[in-house]
Amino acid sequence: MTYNTPENSEDIKVLEIRNYLLKPNLADTFSDFFHSKFVESMHELGGHTLGEFKIENSNDRFVWFRGFKNMETRVKFLNDFYCESIVWKENGKAANEMMINSDNVYLLKPLYKSSNLKTNKGITVIDFYICNSTLEQTIKLFDVEYIPFLKTIDVTDISFWVSEMKENDFPRLPVFQDKNLLVSITHYEDKNEYETKQKAIDSMPSSLNFSMQQLVTIHHKLLLLNQQTNNQRTKNDAN
Repeated sequence: MTYNTPENSEDIKVLEIRNYLLKPNLADTFSDFFHSKFVESMHELGGHTLGEFKIENSNDRFVWFRGFKNMETRVKFLNDFYCESIVWKENGKAANEMMINSDNVYLLKPLYKSSNLKTNKGITVIDFYICNSTLEQTIKLFDVEYIPFLKTIDVTDISFWVSEMKENDFPRLPVFQDKNLLVSITHYEDKNEYETKQKAIDSMPSSLNFSMQQLVTIHHKLLLLNQQTNNQRTKNDAN
């Protein structure tokens, strides 16, 4: 089974980054269960699974992206899937029993009109930039200096997101909506490409680095291993 994405991922205008804390040693079990039981059904109801990930050396985390065309599509899907669908009624309890917490969720919208999400590569990196009262200035710095710098080192498979601040009209599933947040999502072919380009990013011009430090209050990174892509590569290598 492959990812169930819209024909044009630019149609995704609402994105959830969902980071589940699982009971110990259940990362692989939950990942297999999730993919086999839920992905196809969610896609049919308009909730697109855009990536399923593990965190390296973590046996209790499962991260996934879910995308929608708009907030109206989102709330309809959530009601249809969690309140009405047979799939959730039959399998929801088993999924919940493997989880400790499922509330670490960011609700986002594209910063730019074009925000393709390409999740067919082995490594995905999420950068969270918390910019207390400086978000507009940070976005301007990214536009004028940081994104052009990334292009010089061939980091182009990247999209940028900010919080969707419309009301979360399905409060049964809580989300973070931080008005000071900027998020980038970058995809790399494999860990070697990531490490090589990360070294280049770390060597950015000192003036740019200083400007980012002045504007960004907190910066943290999430390195994700693309489950379905890496599983497929393992099968291909075995053959």
